[in-house]
Amino acid sequence: MSLIKQTKIITINSSDGTTQGNQSAGYLSDLNFDFKQVIQDEKNIAYNTISLHSVDITNSFYNLNALNNKIDVKITIVANGSEITTSINIPIGNYSASSFVSQFNTLFLAITNKAGILAININNGLFSLSPDTPHYTITILPTSTAYDILGLSPNSTPVFIYGNPNVFNKGCNFLGITQLNIFSKALASDNLDSKSLTQNNIIAVIPITAPSYSLITYDNRNEESVLINKDIGSIDLQIKDSRGVLANFNFIDWSITFTINTFRIIEIDKILTTTEFKDLLNVKKEGSISTTENNTNKKTKRSFGTTKKSLPKGDKTLDILLS
Repeated sequence: MSLIKQTKIITINSSDGTTQGNQSAGYLSDLNFDFKQVIQDEKNIAYNTISLHSVDITNSFYNLNALNNKIDVKITIVANGSEITTSINIPIGNYSASSFVSQFNTLFLAITNKAGILAININNGLFSLSPDTPHYTITILPTSTAYDILGLSPNSTPVFIYGNPNVFNKGCNFLGITQLNIFSKALASDNLDSKSLTQNNIIAVIPITAPSYSLITYDNRNEESVLINKDIGSIDLQIKDSRGVLANFNFIDWSITFTINTFRIIEIDKILTTTEFKDLLNVKKEGSISTTENNTNKKTKRSFGTTKKSLPKGDKTLDILLS
């Protein structure tokens, strides 16, 4: 028996997909594609594999989005202990540490009527926050969604007092999405990741090194995963960041191309033993009469009535050549 490989290219464009779940318009990262038949289960198929061939994706993601732009703060008046709780929502977009500082300080003053001062240490990338007077303190509440951006430990409740260093405990993070993880139930393999610590539906990982609104490039390493499903019609795709959050492509369509290799078992020996060489050359078997010759003989009979037309005897030399 021999194993042969058949290759199939599948190109998927987000503009052809149907949005799944409760995804907001423009995300384009949870889609279904209603193919009629991608692969089907056949007896002579040993297995199928899938690999990422190429991508045509724009780095259209914001490093500050609706999932990480909220900072809940509590202002406590030192003299009487009265408190004011409010939210500062930084407008969605792409920020550097310095542009974020400017936006935060402007909004903090406008919302709280206090001139809190957020600053960045350019040497170590740490933020610091201080009240501008000793008459109040600032508390950042764990209901905030911007902890990773700010550089604060999750679920902590830091209090900032006038005159203290008030330095955050981690470096700020404005890298945004650094990799795209592609998941699919239809194209599932036996791959793993550390988030689930078990088998999941991840089929490819695309690193992002391109700057904003540049084309993301992918180096095809010909890495193949064995497909679990043997009969595949429609294809579902989910594209997430490293935290498992659906990516927001901001209405910019993408295209991804996969390669599916089908490995078939072919019994070459059986084919050769059951097929004559003349059949492979499409040579007529000895003694057989083609349809054309048969029709010609019938016409001859009709033309000459019952008179039998003698046929010339075959040349034995030719018989030897065809034997």
